[in-house]
Amino acid sequence: MLSTGRAMDFSMKDKRLARGVHLLRLALIAGVIASCTPSDSGPGACDRPDLAFGGDVLLHSLIQSDAAARPEGFAPAFAPLANVLSQASVTVVNLEGPAARNVSPRHRIEADPETRYDGHIYSGYPLFNYHPSIAEVLQQAGVDIVQTANNHAMDRGSVGADLTLSALAEAGLSSTGTHPSDGAAIWHATRQVSGYNIAFLACTFSTNGLSDQRQQSLGCYRNRSFILNLIHTLAEQPDIDGVILLPHWGTEYSNRPTRRQRRLAQAAADAGAIAVVGTHPHVLQPQEMLTAADGRQVPVAFSLGNLISTQWRLERRTGAVYFLDLTRDAAGRLQATDPRYLPTRVERTVDRGVAVFPAAQLATGGPSLAHAQRVLGPGMLLPNGCPAP
Repeated sequence: MLSTGRAMDFSMKDKRLARGVHLLRLALIAGVIASCTPSDSGPGACDRPDLAFGGDVLLHSLIQSDAAARPEGFAPAFAPLANVLSQASVTVVNLEGPAARNVSPRHRIEADPETRYDGHIYSGYPLFNYHPSIAEVLQQAGVDIVQTANNHAMDRGSVGADLTLSALAEAGLSSTGTHPSDGAAIWHATRQVSGYNIAFLACTFSTNGLSDQRQQSLGCYRNRSFILNLIHTLAEQPDIDGVILLPHWGTEYSNRPTRRQRRLAQAAADAGAIAVVGTHPHVLQPQEMLTAADGRQVPVAFSLGNLISTQWRLERRTGAVYFLDLTRDAAGRLQATDPRYLPTRVERTVDRGVAVFPAAQLATGGPSLAHAQRVLGPGMLLPNGCPAP
């Protein structure tokens, strides 16, 4: 039976100077130093956002083997974008796969391979499993909340889902969309964002046909009525200021949202969600503004594409970090406002690693910038160098 549960309220992370020095060193390893000089785009263009969202963290074998060969592990892969991810009060990404220590494809705990990638315990497509050190790397790169509801959530079974949640919690990260097999079904994560308590609720369209006998993942369509009721319930709670839905949905490699996506987005807005931010297609899909049943304007980004992967086609190596602010309207209702985005591009680094960069800071970034503007529109594109440190 599904349960609404109660989520733990985590305060915003410290933006420590030491972490900034660490990230600068890693950026040098990756062969890039971020430019922080914005173009002339008017006052406030580089204001720090309240919320940031990244797409799919999809660690294919090349990324994992590269991490295994480096003392810094996965950190250089995210270092060029860490300045962007760490600017928001709260940053959310989708971790597309388990991070389950020593769990085999048969869901058994085996001997530690003593490496971050061996092709068996820690593996790429089709059954992913990442070394749990990825959790600390994401936290150091500026991530606060990890979406664990996706079609690879059960790639290491129930034990893998459990150990993934443990690894994230040990790194100081919140998670949403799956719950421990032996615990209460707490589906959402609550974080304080610029003084507001926001509930983040993730769901997935599928677990790729893999067994989820203990119902540890929340289904966007299988549990649709439950999700909409939970959004409404959370939105009405006096200690919750807003609810954001994070659906893992849509058709892979399609730039067009389906009718099913559109219907769920509208229903979530009508139920009380202040924003809907999607993942899964591995390519960008449009952003729009919906009008909820009560007249509120609700931003929806149907897909943010890949944050990092080794899918090299233009549409798949191009992603976006999506930003929102929080403001109250004349009626006192909290709304997500000022949607804007920064295009990203996955590229090989000078030492033959793989990393994600702000597209505008790459000599090769022009095609990704153009593609992002075709899909997301030019009006909400952030100038080069934003958000400013």
